[in-house]
Amino acid sequence: MAFPPGFLDELRARIPLGSLVGRQVRLIRRGRELAGLCPFHHEKTPSFYVVEDKGFFHCFGCGAHGDAVGYLMRAENLDFIEAIERLASEAGLAVPQQTPQERERAQRQKTQLEALAAAANFYEARLWAPAGARARDYLAARGLDEETIRRFRLGWASDDRQALRRALSSVTTACSIRRAAAQTSLSSRHCRRRWQTDSTWQI
Repeated sequence: MAFPPGFLDELRARIPLGSLVGRQVRLIRRGRELAGLCPFHHEKTPSFYVVEDKGFFHCFGCGAHGDAVGYLMRAENLDFIEAIERLASEAGLAVPQQTPQERERAQRQKTQLEALAAAANFYEARLWAPAGARARDYLAARGLDEETIRRFRLGWASDDRQALRRALSSVTTACSIRRAAAQTSLSSRHCRRRWQTDSTWQI
């Protein structure tokens, strides 16, 4: 569902991100940011940061990133609409109602986003696997340290054009990736040519 920008802005303003995250994570102020142990993966040294004035969180360990809505989706295993409704209830805001067409479009978009996220996770994991050593060396030679690489979730694709298809064996996922690529004017042929033996970047 495409919510009015004003509604989302008001929702984020009424639910401070630090307070939302602080319900589950012990946060310590470090300058303009809040730091704590990431709730999305096991760690002993804090790599999870909340930037309240910009309204987002980021984990340098696992790459988790997002706003208040994204945090609630991850923390409570909610979909986008459920997270919006939960936050709106707390904030005392009425949620704009969806038409049947909007619900169908939202579900289609959700499936495509999940598919693209799975692809991004696959390429990111490949970069940090032993086979991605040369790609990591290349990025280091270009002046990118590990923190930057993980923050921007860079990945690596080998010359195996079927690796992603095998990893994401779900027919639904594969079809969703192709549809998402088509809707961004990128043919699968173009994507293969661009990513082959190359690093990948989140856009």
